[in-house]
Amino acid sequence: MSFVLIAAGVFYYLVTLNHPYIGVNMKSVNGHWIISGIDPRGDGYEAGVRTGDIVLKINEKEPEEFPNLLKWQQIEGASLIEVTKQNRRVSITLPIKTNIVRNLTEIPLQILGFVFWLLGFMAWVKRPFLVQARALFWLNWIIGMAIVLVPASARCIFFARELELICLSIVPIFLINLVWVYPKDSRTRTYNLIRNIFIIISLIIISYIILQSCGIFNNVRLLRSIFTSNLIIALILALGNLGLSLKLPIENKVRNQAGILFIGMVLGFFPFVFLTVLPQLFNVQPIKYSDFSSLFLAFVPTAWYYVIVNKYLPDSRRIFEAIVVSFIQSIILSMVTSYLLYSQKIIKAINIEVFLLTLSFSILVIVIINFTRMITSKLLSRLAFSEGKQTFKQRMLKLNENLVSINEEKGIFEEILKSLGIQGAYIIIENPKRGYLTKAVGTFLENPDQLAELEMYFQSCNKTNLKATILSENLPAEIFIPVNSGDFSCGIFLGHRHSHIKFKADELPLITLISSQLTQRLITTFVIKELSVEIKSLAQRSQDSLRRNQGLQGITIALFRNLERERAHVASEIYDGPLQLGLDLNRWLKHLGEECPMDDKTENAVSHMRELVENLNFELRQISNDLRPTALKDLGLLTAVELLCKDIMLKELSLITLETIGLNREDRFPEEIESAAYRFIQEGITNAVKHSGANKLTIGIEKTEANLELTVKDRGKGFETNKIEEWALIGSHFGIVSMKERVESLGGSLQITSQIHRGTILKATVPII
Repeated sequence: MSFVLIAAGVFYYLVTLNHPYIGVNMKSVNGHWIISGIDPRGDGYEAGVRTGDIVLKINEKEPEEFPNLLKWQQIEGASLIEVTKQNRRVSITLPIKTNIVRNLTEIPLQILGFVFWLLGFMAWVKRPFLVQARALFWLNWIIGMAIVLVPASARCIFFARELELICLSIVPIFLINLVWVYPKDSRTRTYNLIRNIFIIISLIIISYIILQSCGIFNNVRLLRSIFTSNLIIALILALGNLGLSLKLPIENKVRNQAGILFIGMVLGFFPFVFLTVLPQLFNVQPIKYSDFSSLFLAFVPTAWYYVIVNKYLPDSRRIFEAIVVSFIQSIILSMVTSYLLYSQKIIKAINIEVFLLTLSFSILVIVIINFTRMITSKLLSRLAFSEGKQTFKQRMLKLNENLVSINEEKGIFEEILKSLGIQGAYIIIENPKRGYLTKAVGTFLENPDQLAELEMYFQSCNKTNLKATILSENLPAEIFIPVNSGDFSCGIFLGHRHSHIKFKADELPLITLISSQLTQRLITTFVIKELSVEIKSLAQRSQDSLRRNQGLQGITIALFRNLERERAHVASEIYDGPLQLGLDLNRWLKHLGEECPMDDKTENAVSHMRELVENLNFELRQISNDLRPTALKDLGLLTAVELLCKDIMLKELSLITLETIGLNREDRFPEEIESAAYRFIQEGITNAVKHSGANKLTIGIEKTEANLELTVKDRGKGFETNKIEEWALIGSHFGIVSMKERVESLGGSLQITSQIHRGTILKATVPII
């Protein structure tokens, strides 16, 4: 699919190099074709075509004979038109060669389409098993395809207009699918209903596009209104679904993800919809400088890619705050710029087009200023102009690097004093279940009263406020950093009040970040100490459990061996008892029917009794064979499995394919192995026929030097494999559980691979040596 998009984009762009862009829209009024709209950048405007002109001839033919006029109400491809201007008949020659400058201005739009595709493709590559990444790829692919077709569509080239409209008509389906699976999978009945409605609408639009292209219908305005309204409704629903996630608690990461996605979609779609889509929907002349609005669309795939690919995201509230501030700055700057241009008589009047042009310029300036400031700040941090901050940042970064390689608690505290150059530090870690831990280093070791004062401050402070604080002069420490991690409440006091090293307010964010990582290390060492005793105890219990498991394995083998013996005993009892009696009864009934005269009614009764007895004998043979397959004992595993497959295919009307590698009919194995292998295949086929809904199965038997590998595959409903352990506990689906126990009792392994609606694969490996 990626190749299709790239090939289509390159092909259509090369074709547009030889086609001028006229940019003239028309409508029929009282039998006359009138110019209803014209693109000021098109060749038609430059040639002298104006809104309101009445078209008399196109290429010296009647307008109704020009195909693009009938299909799309445009005169793309025309070279000569005759119009009436103020009751004057005028011939206007249109260029037959393309404008090179215009083709260059259309390159950013082509790049935008490829950016959509590329970001979706990269998200799928980086997160190949994430359903959200696949949903993003297909949405970006369809939007990218629509965008790269825009220049060719505007020229009505080679089915480009139809392809563009078809792509835009199905964008809502992929947009709804993406929003409903990210930031969390919330596909419900409501989602299915909305998706089905959009599918139906898209099919109606595609049918209308085809009929419009064939000339059966001729209402471009109606078609444009339908698919544009469809896009806007889908966008509103998508933003609404993200808006519901914004109501989640602040600490919920889904809320933060939804916030970033919401910001990206608003920044990307709002300018494009307001400046380009709505004028088309209401048949209003587009704003002259509205093309830049399409560039805002780049925010959409960028935001989706950023959120899906990255696990750790910045706070969406800070992003929103920065965007609002920058936008207000841009508005103020654009207003000032517009007034200066007007006061200097560079422009004649201040209108919406001038304001939007200056606003776009102001946004660009603000972005460049912020980007330049960020780069300058990084450069200055490496120079001597800000040596104090440089030294502090280096110390903090050095501390962060050194903490990675330190595992002992004592070494961690010593590294804090050494790297930061402070005189003291005091750390408190509190957990309701695990206890209370305090650790002081440096000056605080010699002042227990100061430690008590700091501990009282920690207990009295608001532990939900996680902002670093510069303490007041009456406290012995300089700064306090509260950190919450799970059930742990932590407080870190750094620096002494009388120390010559002082922290600054702009250093607190970096200190908070490093302190959070430091706290995790301390909590880890704290927990490790408590768990070390438990680990030793667990090791001892593990050894005891291993010995018990070995005993249980022997018991399991004995149980299955006794089970097979009991099956054989029951089968023998059936064969020697009820089955023989049934055979004798059948012979006597046959003798009675042949030797004794009887009327028709009696003969029918005897015949019916013989049929019942024969069915009884057949069922007894089947039960006896299931309990103790004689073919398995007499002819071997392969022959027994073949007979089993034939018998099941006759009864269940299923197609079973048997594939063998390295196994011959003469190969025999110990009784336990042959019995386990046969029961595994029998149980696997039974489960597939009963539960999967598949009518095609594949059985595989492969003999290697050390193992016998057995496989049962189907393409049925599938199930969730994580429920197998639960089944074992509650006694449900005993067949799979016993299958697993039987294989593992022989030292083998059972692997079950299954996905919903994608089938199941049972694979058992049984050692034979």
